[in-house]
Amino acid sequence: MRRSELVEMTALMDRTQHRSVVLRAAPWVAGAWAVVFGALVGLALLGRAPDPWIPDAASPLGALSGTQMSWVLAVLALLALVTGGAAANVRTPRTTRATGWLQVVLGLVVAVIVSDVRALMFLGYLPQVLLATVGLGPGAGQLEWGLFVDSGVALAHAAGGLALVVAGVSLLGRAEPGGRLDWGRWARWGRPAVAVAVVVPILYAVTRIAWTLDVPLGISREMLDDLGEGKWAGFGLAAFAVVGAVLTCGLVARWGEVFWCWVPGIGGRPIPVAMALVPGILVAGAVTSAGVSFWRMAIADDLWTVPGATSDWGAWAPEMLWPLWGVALAVACLAYLGRRTSQAR
Repeated sequence: MRRSELVEMTALMDRTQHRSVVLRAAPWVAGAWAVVFGALVGLALLGRAPDPWIPDAASPLGALSGTQMSWVLAVLALLALVTGGAAANVRTPRTTRATGWLQVVLGLVVAVIVSDVRALMFLGYLPQVLLATVGLGPGAGQLEWGLFVDSGVALAHAAGGLALVVAGVSLLGRAEPGGRLDWGRWARWGRPAVAVAVVVPILYAVTRIAWTLDVPLGISREMLDDLGEGKWAGFGLAAFAVVGAVLTCGLVARWGEVFWCWVPGIGGRPIPVAMALVPGILVAGAVTSAGVSFWRMAIADDLWTVPGATSDWGAWAPEMLWPLWGVALAVACLAYLGRRTSQAR
């Protein structure tokens, strides 16, 4: 068998594997989210446990109280369970399509509106938290585990919501002729989407790196002095953004499709689509939700909750572009999926 035929066969197997693993796992992840948070809010509404959602100004639903949010979560969890049960029993293309769209909309509400900027905080600060647990980095000895757990809950909402979206998209595919969606149409949007998804985080990173170098870019000298050692946390987030931008470039580069030849055991083999798609979509959802949170604060005149004065635009203006970043990254991921699945045919 020629090497080209072997690579093609491996790519086809990869495509089948990623579809089976990701699409089969999505309803279970969504169901787990609905059961866990349905139980938590049920206990909270009965007065047996605290509300699982802590109000925060940096949230699209920051105006709601914990109890009000528990009712919202109860309704969303119930709808997720109902649509999940309906998905297993739909028969006609019309009902399949309707159930699929309901799951997509429901998932976007959970991932973008219920989740908030704290989900991105969890991802951004995770490397620093891991270092701090072994006494390294600026966070050593200063960890606030309550905030870490709180942000982890927001990330759980992002993951559960995106799993609902994937489950809904799977249903929409079943309603199409041939039983699947044609992702190839997204491939042409890959390069412009990647360009946007790279520029926006770099703009954010430039401000934080400048602060680390003692340059008050976009903020006053007084605010920079008040940050003290906190600017190193900003540098960590900037590094996270830069690494993310580099990885995003892989969505349109050869090294994002095939493992480098020097990697032991897997060198030269196609990269599993899910390896790029799952973290990419998760970050896209978290970034979009965080950006919506900042827009909510701007509209509600709550930007004063961000460190510094409202005139310190460097502290909040780059974040206003995050919804654009999140949408562009999601489109880039779909374009990557379209290109990879088209190549595997």
